[in-house]
This record gives sequence, structure tokens and C-alpha cells, in this order.
Amino acid sequence: MVTVREQLPGRLNELSEETTVEHAEQAQHDLAEWLDRVRAIFDGAELKQLEEVAQLALQRELESTVKHPSNTFYTGLEMANILAHLYVDEDTLSAAMLYRGVREGVISLEEVLNDFGANVHGLVKGTLAMGKLSELIEKNKRLEDHFNNNQREHLTGIYKMLISVTEDVRVVLIKLAERTYALRELAKSSKDRQERVAREILTIYSPLAHRLGIAQLKWELEDLAFRYLAPERYKEIASLLNEKRLEREQYIQFVIDKLRNALLEYGIEAEISGRVKHIYSIYRKMKSKDLSFDQLYDIRAVRVLVKAVPECYHTLGIVHQMWRHIPHQFDDYITNPKANGYRSLHTAVIAENKSLEVQIRTHAMHNEAELGVCSHFNYKEGSKNTDHSFNHRLHSLRAVLEHYQERNDASAHKDEDAEENFDKIQEFEDFEKIYVFSRDGDIKELPRGSTVLDFAYHVHTEVGNKCYAARVNQRYVPLTYTLKTGEQVEILTKKDREPNRDWLVNSLGYIKTGRARDKLRHWFRQQDRSKNLEVGREILHKELLRLALHPKSIDLADYCNHFNVKSGEDILIGLVNGDISLHALINQVNRHMHLDQDEPELVLKPTLNPRASHTLSAHGILIDGLDNVELHIAQCCQPVHGESIAGYITLNRGVSIHKVACPDYLRMIHNEPERAVEADWEMQPTRGQSVQIVVEAYDRRGLLKDLTQVIFSDQINIRQVNTISEADGIANMKLLIEVKGLAQLSRLLARLEQQPGIISARRLVQGN
Repeated sequence: MVTVREQLPGRLNELSEETTVEHAEQAQHDLAEWLDRVRAIFDGAELKQLEEVAQLALQRELESTVKHPSNTFYTGLEMANILAHLYVDEDTLSAAMLYRGVREGVISLEEVLNDFGANVHGLVKGTLAMGKLSELIEKNKRLEDHFNNNQREHLTGIYKMLISVTEDVRVVLIKLAERTYALRELAKSSKDRQERVAREILTIYSPLAHRLGIAQLKWELEDLAFRYLAPERYKEIASLLNEKRLEREQYIQFVIDKLRNALLEYGIEAEISGRVKHIYSIYRKMKSKDLSFDQLYDIRAVRVLVKAVPECYHTLGIVHQMWRHIPHQFDDYITNPKANGYRSLHTAVIAENKSLEVQIRTHAMHNEAELGVCSHFNYKEGSKNTDHSFNHRLHSLRAVLEHYQERNDASAHKDEDAEENFDKIQEFEDFEKIYVFSRDGDIKELPRGSTVLDFAYHVHTEVGNKCYAARVNQRYVPLTYTLKTGEQVEILTKKDREPNRDWLVNSLGYIKTGRARDKLRHWFRQQDRSKNLEVGREILHKELLRLALHPKSIDLADYCNHFNVKSGEDILIGLVNGDISLHALINQVNRHMHLDQDEPELVLKPTLNPRASHTLSAHGILIDGLDNVELHIAQCCQPVHGESIAGYITLNRGVSIHKVACPDYLRMIHNEPERAVEADWEMQPTRGQSVQIVVEAYDRRGLLKDLTQVIFSDQINIRQVNTISEADGIANMKLLIEVKGLAQLSRLLARLEQQPGIISARRLVQGN
């Protein structure tokens, strides 16, 4: 592989304020030579975008180096060089070239988007996100123990965490190139950093390269990492390979010539070469099978490439005719490919009194074995093309990794690539997952959208029950905070803390997972019945007062059938343990107040022609016995859809609509009963009804903005706002809003009371 270091003798990191035109010209010359070599790799493709990207990266490097040597261009060129030999597309090469410059602030993401489009921008942004997680993992001391002890559960969590922020497989390729370059440059670092980075790469990134089937990167990552983690063992195996080198080369050449002549007799044209097993693979096999170097049968190996699949099996038969097959040393990965797409025939024979491994595959299989997912990128006449049948695998890392599950081989002997030290990534039950760190550095998997309270119950039931606060990334957050991948969560608990009934209210957003909800309901079910009855009454009483409804007007026995319980007390118990939603009960109260479920035929019908006037139906109210009369909602009680209502004929404003229990209405019809008319709501509100609510809160900047955002999020219209700030720092806010019934009003008031600094939120009617 061509190294950029040799091609750019000017070493941009050595440029200073005395940078001369000669240095810049030399850098341009070296860059032009590199671009020519890359174009040759892609059969003469123009690669205009890559040239523009490289020129921008070089320009910014020259501008920034006089201030601080950042090496962003040099690193980007190295990364692009690695990926060029994997035949990735031009966008990937461009993103690799820009990545380090964007990370160091030399180039902005906005500039990438404007100059090179959304595709390159998305790749750079995705690699940055993956890089941030990589840094978190590297700095996490607890995870270092997982690396050392190879704790499979936590390693799998790391894989999944990295996958969760990745939507495009090319992001991982760029990250793998960056890690490969980091390993090559690691000789300059301290021993501690060498071991830490090498351990991270050997544990995380070389298995990722394996799962993507990219043998070129996998072998280099493993050997370089092994060199830093076990330098003495590395040197020992390397020296053993060198000692046997001449003997092995003579033997391999003899075997190749003999096999080629045998194949030609059968009319098979094959490309045959010797294969050198890489050092880390040798070490792994010696350790796992307790073998000495001389006992390894596959140190001597040949690879046979033929044109078509039938020739693979024909060649296999010829090999077994020529030399004695070693029992249990045969794998057919053509009929049964590996999950990462690897296909080949593997056999081992005794050839000329020595063990020999023979791999047989087509040229296409060999290309995929070396390049893996990258083999599905190609260039034709300068344009970017991909294998569309493999499109889902190219554009979604999950399609490759989440479904990665190799079959267990019953044989005790397996191919070297199947002998991973790490667990295979399990198939996800749910693609929508997030991965967060606990306070101690453990990785926890949660459904996307989970809150810190969901996390608390995921850790342990008692942690959830006794939770009173939470910190995310060392910052206090509300218990409704929605977590994101990579965040570190700390739950604060108190011994005397008990769960809050509001946690079960869906609209308040405390918990989103069924697991947390079940644990919370179980806790409430275990409490004393008499205590639960008392709490249930308080919950209902508080809600009715907040809605300005008289508690005595509600008979819970009316709702037993709907909730399938025996008594009103069971409804109160259900409110406490979460079996019955408070909003569900209020919704039924709302329905019951305007519709007698046993006698639906008694719903009032208007006697006027509906086309004669639109005034009567504007509020969704039906008036009995009047035609073409104006009506309006009385401001003294402001009835809401679902409440029992009646009409009062005024002298000059038509009919005013009151709650049946409104004191003003009762006084007026007592004096003039002939002015009373029957009224009722239509089955569904045709528009919102105006309701006045009052919010009491500790005054602060942004209070009104926060409250209006909550109201608008429920698609509720605000008609009027009046705010008064008292001298004691308390703000009283009166808002005239439009709601479509008690249930919507109940949800809104509950949500408002959950906002920071809110003392109370309730419905306001005359006299309260």
C-alpha cells in the first residue's frame, strides 16, 4: 500500500511563519501525484469532487499551520489513501479527507454541506458522532476492565452503542480508516496510550472489520494492536516466521507448480499463490488450541482462484486426489456462507509429508473476502455506482451487524476467521434502541425515547421507587428528561422516598417503557388498601377541584361497568395502582355529564332548520324549542363540553348558556322560571369552548414562553393572557383558552403543574 508520508516530503506539520512558496508548490505537486494514483485505482475516473476537497483541505492546513500545527490535511490524506485501496465511492473518500479538518475546527460542517452536498456532510457528521462515542469509551476506566477481562455482555453493549448512532456503513469504514492510521502513528505515543488504543482497537474495531468482511483492514489492525499489547510475543512469532521463510517459500513454490500442472490437465486455468498467515492469527490459534508453532498445519497455505463455482468443486476433487485429506479439516463456505458474506472452500491435506491448507474460491469471492462490503462499490466511466441488490447493506450498518449471527460449528476445528475472542453481536429484538452509561461506566440498553426514570427502573426496582433526582453528564435534569445514546446517567435516591402517582400519567411523560410501568404498578398494588383508598380520594378530589367540578356531583358507581370493577372503591384503588387512568375516568365523567348511556334517545334535537342559522350550532350546543336565536357562553361559569348545561333567555343577547349548578343561573330562574330553556351539547364538540385558567408560579424569566409552548403542543388556542407579578415574587397568570372538553382540560392542567416553578394550575370560574 502506498504511504502518503513518502509522497509528501514537505511534511506540512513542520511549516511555520517562514513558509515559502516552494513548500506550498511541493505540497501541490505531491497532492497531484497522489490524485493520479487514486484515479488509476478507479480506472481513470475524474474524481473532481475529491480534488476540490483535497485542495480545500490543503489550503486550510497551510492557513492554520502557521498558528498551530494540526496535521489535518496529512491525516485526511492518509485516511483517504487507506479507503482508496478498498475501492469505496468518491463521497466516502471526500468525507475521509475532510473529517479531521472538521473535527479540529479548521473546516466547518456548514461549509461541507454548502460546498459538497448533504451526502458528504452526513458522512462527516456521522463519523464525528461515532468518534465522540469512541472517545467516551476510551476514557471510561470501567470499560478498561471489560477489555482486560473480555466481559462479553459489556463488549456487546459497546458494539450496539456504536451501531445506534450509525445509519450508513460508510461511516464505519471512515472510522476504521481513522483507527488504522492512529495505529500506524502510535509508535510516537506513550506506552500507556499505545496499550489503551491498541486494546480498544483489538476489542472493538478489528471485530467490526471482520463483521464487514474487510480482511485487509482486519489483519493490519490485529497485528499492529498485538504488537503494542504483547511486543515480546509478537517478536517471537515474527522471528519464527522469518526462520522458516526460505524453507516455506521453496515448499510452497513446489506445491504451486505441481497443482497448476494438474489443473491444466483438466482444462482449469487457475491463479495460485502462497498465503502468509498473519501474526495475531497464529498467536490466537496457538493459545486457543495449546499448540506449538511447528504444530500449526496452516502456516503453509495456498490459495486457488478459478473462474466459476463448478471449477471450485472440481479443483477440490483434484486436490484430494493428489494429496491425503486431513479428517475434520474441511469447510464449505460456498454452500453455507458466513454471515459477513465470506465464501470459499477450505481444506487441509498432507502434501509432500507436510500439512498444507488449501483455499479455493472464484475471483469474485476473493474480491469480497478481501474487501467485504467495500467490494460492492465500483466506478464505471467516472460515475459512482453501487450494487443496488446490496443497497440496504451498503446504506445501513444495522443490516450488516445487527443480524450478524454465525452458525455454531459442531466440529471442534473451525476456520481462523470464525475463532473470534469476542461474542457475536446478537440480533436486536427492537431496532429502536439507545445505549447510555451508568455512573459506574456500565452500558445499558433502553428503548428509544426512554427517560431517566425509565433508566432508574431498568437498573433496579428500588432505585426507581426511591428516585428523587437525576444527573445526566454531571448536569441535573428533570425526571422526564429523554435520554440519548452516549450520555452518562446518575440516579439520586432517598431512603424515605416513595413513587409518585403522577409517574403513571402518560401525558406527563415520566415513563415510556412497559417495564418501568409494570414495576411502578406493582408497588402501588402492594400498599395498604385503606391507605390507597385515602390516596385515591385525594387524587380525584384534587382533580375535580382543579376542573371546578363539585365532588358531590360525581357518583363513581356510574362508572363501575365501564372499568369492569365491583365498586367505586375499586375505581379509587385503580387510580392509585395505575390500573385506571385518571384521564380515562375524567373522560367518562365528561361523557356521562352530557349523555345518559341508558337512554340515548333523550338527546335533545334542535327544532329549527339547521340551514336557517349557524349561530345555534357554532358552540356545538342544541337548544330545545327556539328558532334562529343568538346564544352565547355565560362568563360567570364558562361551561365546558360535557358539563350539564341549561339556557336562559336574556332581554337583548339571545340565550345565555350556563352550568346547571351555576349560582347566577339558579338565582335568575328562581325569579323568572319562564325564561329557562333546555340545552345540551352535541355528541362531539364542533369547536373549542372558552375556558379561563389561572396559573400561580414563582416569577422567572421565560415563564410565559414555557407555559405557552406546553399549551400550543396540545393544539389548544390561547385567546387572552393577563399576567400580574406580585412583590413577593409570585406571578398570577390568567389565560383564556379554547378546549374541547374536560379530558383535554384535565391533561393540560396536569402538564402545566409539572413545569418548573409552577405552584398550581386550575380552572377559574366565578366564585372560586
